[in-house]
Amino acid sequence: MLATPFEFWKAAFLIEVTPFRAISLGQLLTSVTLAPEASLFYHLHQRFFRDPDRLPEYPNDFAAWADTILGNAVVAERLANLNLLRSIDLAMVRREISVILAQHLEQQGDNRCVSPEHAFIFCQPRLVVFSSGRRARTPAEFVDILRDVDSDAIGYHLFAPKTAPGRVANDFAVWFRQLGYEALAQQLDAFDPYLNSLEDNRAYLIELIEAGIQ
Repeated sequence: MLATPFEFWKAAFLIEVTPFRAISLGQLLTSVTLAPEASLFYHLHQRFFRDPDRLPEYPNDFAAWADTILGNAVVAERLANLNLLRSIDLAMVRREISVILAQHLEQQGDNRCVSPEHAFIFCQPRLVVFSSGRRARTPAEFVDILRDVDSDAIGYHLFAPKTAPGRVANDFAVWFRQLGYEALAQQLDAFDPYLNSLEDNRAYLIELIEAGIQ
């Protein structure tokens, strides 16, 4: 089946500080509720792009701040285990974070504040997307490019669909489904990129796709 060639895109983040910040879990809840979706995307994903070779102890900034600044390991653990793979869009992720924080506040209260210099400052990226100059017309070409394309291109195609309401599948799954590789597309749908670093994801994707196109 013919499909449009897969163009590997890259992304650069130009970071802006927003007016939203928090020095307690209560303020974090308020700011999560009000902050732009782009800010949520940044704080949920920037650690993968910043260090593509290593999966951080806490995969998102909210969990890291709750643990290292507030000293609240319980909330940090719950925030670290957000079900981002099956969240349809960022609005759903916002609700999930809000529920976690609201439940904890209802049960434990808001009994810890930190000084302003340790505040959680919400930032948002101005996402600049540009072509990597690499384009695959066949599954074999796709695998060859995947081996050496920059890791931020892999991150973009795995995570950027989260910014489009109603999209769950990553870009790779969409393309292979268009080519008629339904079984492979389903495996790519089920693949959770949040469990590994970008470089580990690259290795896994190559292995998965090579097996799926034989």
